[in-house]
Amino acid sequence: MLARRLPSILPDLSFDEALEITKIHSVAGTLKQDIPLITTRPFRAPHHTVSGISLVGGGRIPKPRGN
Repeated sequence: MLARRLPSILPDLSFDEALEITKIHSVAGTLKQDIPLITTRPFRAPHHTVSGISLVGGGRIPKPRGN
């Protein structure tokens, strides 16, 4: 529960950080047309049974989750 609150505790994204995150989502094809710039920090909640290998990127081709 604490980890889920972490993005709201962290400082706001700088313009450069927001631009970088937006670029990643754009290249991955997950950028929504009505959101020109992503301004919220990304957060992924892995399942509690995730293996160490899958946590660091084993398996499918990694891409960001849509907002």
